[in-house]
Amino acid sequence: AIDFLLLAHDHGCEDLDGMCCMNLSDHSKLIHKQLSKLQQNLNAIKVESELSDWLSHL
Repeated sequence: AIDFLLLAHDHGCEDLDGMCCMNLSDHSKLIHKQLSKLQQNLNAIKVESELSDWLSHL
């Protein structure tokens, strides 16, 4: 978990002298991009019904 958090904040194992890290691929930018897209899609969700559509046209 610590390895992922370090990678998520653009820190590699070489930044922490004496700390042993697992060899993980840095997918943090991809993960942040996907989270951003998910947040955008979440904000775009609307609940609509025939009644609300009808009321808006009055």
